[in-house]
Amino acid sequence: MKMPSVQKLHNIICFDKYEKEKLMGLFSIQKDDSVFVIDVENLIENEIIIKLKDKSCHSIMLNDKTNAYSLFLLIKDIKDGKRRFISLENLSSNVIQIITETILF
Repeated sequence: MKMPSVQKLHNIICFDKYEKEKLMGLFSIQKDDSVFVIDVENLIENEIIIKLKDKSCHSIMLNDKTNAYSLFLLIKDIKDGKRRFISLENLSSNVIQIITETILF
Protein backbone atom coordinates (compact mmCIF):
# COMPACT_ATOMS: atom_id res chain seq x y z
CA MET A 1 0.00 0.00 0.00
CA LYS A 2 1.38 3.40 -0.99
CA MET A 3 1.73 5.87 1.86
CA PRO A 4 0.20 9.34 1.41
CA SER A 5 2.58 12.22 0.86
CA VAL A 6 2.46 15.92 1.61
CA GLN A 7 4.05 18.41 -0.75
CA LYS A 8 5.73 21.55 0.51
CA LEU A 9 6.81 24.65 -1.41
CA HIS A 10 10.09 26.31 -0.41
CA ASN A 11 10.67 29.79 -1.85
CA ILE A 12 14.39 30.60 -1.87
CA ILE A 13 15.60 34.12 -2.68
CA CYS A 14 19.09 34.18 -4.16
CA PHE A 15 21.45 37.15 -4.07
CA ASP A 16 21.07 37.75 -7.81
CA LYS A 17 20.11 36.06 -11.09
CA TYR A 18 23.55 34.45 -11.49
CA GLU A 19 23.35 32.78 -8.05
CA LYS A 20 19.80 31.61 -8.84
CA GLU A 21 20.97 30.00 -12.08
CA LYS A 22 23.80 28.20 -10.22
CA LEU A 23 21.37 26.87 -7.62
CA MET A 24 18.89 25.74 -10.29
CA GLY A 25 21.67 23.83 -12.06
CA LEU A 26 22.73 22.11 -8.84
CA PHE A 27 19.14 21.07 -8.10
CA SER A 28 18.46 19.69 -11.57
CA ILE A 29 17.04 16.15 -11.56
CA GLN A 30 19.51 13.38 -12.41
CA LYS A 31 18.77 10.19 -14.38
CA ASP A 32 18.05 8.29 -11.14
CA ASP A 33 15.44 10.92 -10.07
CA SER A 34 17.78 12.33 -7.42
CA VAL A 35 19.48 15.72 -7.25
CA PHE A 36 23.22 16.37 -7.52
CA VAL A 37 23.28 18.07 -4.09
CA ILE A 38 24.10 15.66 -1.25
CA ASP A 39 25.05 17.83 1.72
CA VAL A 40 25.97 21.25 3.11
CA GLU A 41 29.63 21.78 3.98
CA ASN A 42 29.22 25.16 5.64
CA LEU A 43 26.85 28.05 6.25
CA ILE A 44 28.40 31.52 6.61
CA GLU A 45 26.02 34.46 6.96
CA ASN A 46 24.07 34.45 3.65
CA GLU A 47 26.44 32.02 1.87
CA ILE A 48 25.92 28.27 1.75
CA ILE A 49 28.61 25.82 0.63
CA ILE A 50 26.96 22.84 -1.04
CA LYS A 51 28.60 19.43 -1.50
CA LEU A 52 27.74 17.50 -4.66
CA LYS A 53 27.72 13.79 -5.52
CA ASP A 54 31.06 14.17 -7.31
CA LYS A 55 32.53 15.42 -3.96
CA SER A 56 33.04 18.98 -5.28
CA CYS A 57 31.76 21.96 -3.29
CA HIS A 58 30.08 25.09 -4.60
CA SER A 59 29.17 28.38 -2.99
CA ILE A 60 25.73 29.92 -3.39
CA MET A 61 24.99 33.44 -2.14
CA LEU A 62 21.45 33.91 -0.88
CA ASN A 63 19.58 37.15 -0.26
CA ASP A 64 20.02 36.96 3.52
CA LYS A 65 20.78 34.67 6.48
CA THR A 66 17.16 33.51 6.68
CA ASN A 67 17.15 32.19 3.10
CA ALA A 68 20.54 30.53 3.59
CA TYR A 69 19.33 28.80 6.75
CA SER A 70 16.08 27.70 5.06
CA LEU A 71 18.05 26.12 2.22
CA PHE A 72 20.40 24.49 4.75
CA LEU A 73 17.45 22.89 6.59
CA LEU A 74 15.88 21.74 3.34
CA ILE A 75 19.08 20.05 2.12
CA LYS A 76 19.53 18.43 5.56
CA ASP A 77 15.96 17.04 5.44
CA ILE A 78 16.55 15.63 1.94
CA LYS A 79 19.87 14.09 3.04
CA ASP A 80 18.28 12.58 6.17
CA GLY A 81 15.46 11.05 4.12
CA LYS A 82 12.74 13.20 5.68
CA ARG A 83 11.90 14.87 2.35
CA ARG A 84 12.12 13.92 -1.30
CA PHE A 85 12.87 16.44 -4.03
CA ILE A 86 10.01 16.75 -6.56
CA SER A 87 10.73 19.74 -8.80
CA LEU A 88 12.04 23.25 -9.15
CA GLU A 89 10.20 26.33 -10.41
CA ASN A 90 11.66 29.62 -11.66
CA LEU A 91 9.53 32.33 -10.01
CA SER A 92 11.36 35.56 -10.85
CA SER A 93 14.80 37.01 -11.57
CA ASN A 94 16.29 35.80 -8.26
CA VAL A 95 13.61 33.56 -6.69
CA ILE A 96 13.16 29.82 -7.10
CA GLN A 97 10.64 27.48 -5.59
CA ILE A 98 11.79 24.01 -4.56
CA ILE A 99 8.97 21.50 -4.25
CA THR A 100 9.49 18.54 -1.94
CA GLU A 101 7.30 15.89 -0.40
CA THR A 102 7.27 14.14 2.94
CA ILE A 103 6.01 10.59 3.22
CA LEU A 104 3.70 10.18 6.17
CA PHE A 105 4.07 7.02 8.23
